[in-house]
Amino acid sequence: MSEISEHSPHDKLIRMANQIAAFFRSQPGQPEIAVAGHINDFWTYRMRMDLLAALRAGEPVDPIVQATAPHIRLPHETTEGVKPVDPLSHQE
Repeated sequence: MSEISEHSPHDKLIRMANQIAAFFRSQPGQPEIAVAGHINDFWTYRMRMDLLAALRAGEPVDPIVQATAPHIRLPHETTEGVKPVDPLSHQE
C-alpha cells in the first residue's frame, strides 16, 4: 500500500539545495555562486529544471538558493566566455 505524500514534488530538491547552501554559507566568497557551481556540476538537467520551476513557483527556500537561479546553467545554454569554476570551491 502506498502512502499519499503531503509534500510537494520539489521538497527533496529544495531540501538538498538548502543543505548545500548551509555548507557554503560558512565558506569565503559568494555562496550563491558556489551553490550554483555545485548544482551545475553535479545535478542532472531534470533536477536543475525542477529546482528552477520550484523557485519560479515561490517555494520557500534559503535566500542563498533563491539567489542561485540566475547562475544555474542548463545544457542548451551557451557557456562561451564563461570563466571556469574551481571544482573544489566552485569559485571563479
